[in-house]
Amino acid sequence: MQTQVPSLAVLLLLSSVLIPGCAEQGSDRPMTDVADLLPEQISSWNRSNAPVTYDRETIFDYINGAGEVYRSYEFSQVAVATYSRPDRPEITVELFDMGNPSDAFGVFSYAREQEQTGIGGGYEHKGRVLCFWQDRYYACLAAEESDSDTSSVLLDAARAISQQLPPESVPPDLMRKLPTEGRVAYSDRFFHLQQSLNYHYYLARENVLNLGPETDAVLARYEPGTTYLLVTRHESEADAVQALSSFREGYLPESAGIETVATENGRFVSSRQVGQYVVVVLDAVSDTTANTLLQTTVDGLIEPPS
Repeated sequence: MQTQVPSLAVLLLLSSVLIPGCAEQGSDRPMTDVADLLPEQISSWNRSNAPVTYDRETIFDYINGAGEVYRSYEFSQVAVATYSRPDRPEITVELFDMGNPSDAFGVFSYAREQEQTGIGGGYEHKGRVLCFWQDRYYACLAAEESDSDTSSVLLDAARAISQQLPPESVPPDLMRKLPTEGRVAYSDRFFHLQQSLNYHYYLARENVLNLGPETDAVLARYEPGTTYLLVTRHESEADAVQALSSFREGYLPESAGIETVATENGRFVSSRQVGQYVVVVLDAVSDTTANTLLQTTVDGLIEPPS
């Protein structure tokens, strides 16, 4: 039987999303492609156990409660292994196959507060936990305990795992649609589903923007104030038209059909459809702020940056 392994990815990725559940004993499973990417040795650290893998159904055996966050993307499986060396805390490595680079970035972006370059497409390092995304993979490494060498050990181990993965790490193209001026650093999120949107910004109980697995969405915060910009991409222009109509009727029914409206809290909402996209500005401090951010975003959708 496998030794119980704590889910350490949750400490960084989901610490502000859900209370992490304890990992339960996983059954032995045949080595899969993602498990094959975990080397037997990382520098002077030896793998203590054969990787244990979990798929979309068994992920809940490993991460109680938090599995739905991964399943909101094209997650297929995760391989988990521990590495040890004498008289040093163990390192646990979790390697998630997220199905495609966009979703690997999406799960990395889900709750990140900062980002550094130099490992994969970007990484975040907090204390004894380091997570990064690369190609279609999301990796999280954590030391069982902290000591003076924890940071350097995690960085070295992350680079070793990175070398096992395809080198390309292309963020979702929808991220390039977000204006850069005034955007709060590391506030951008990429996702697909209503439940994800409502975590980042509670919009409505109903799925008023018709989000689903085949839609892409990005959300970011902007100055001044706490203005949010939401861009959704639908499967067709007709779907986008319907999504905008649904949003206006469901979110501000008394003002349906009006592009920019004031809300009860004195903030402004602006919305427009262009092609397959719906652009929504939320909580703007003035109608000018809402209209300017909306128009700037629409201009970028019509003439994408080179």
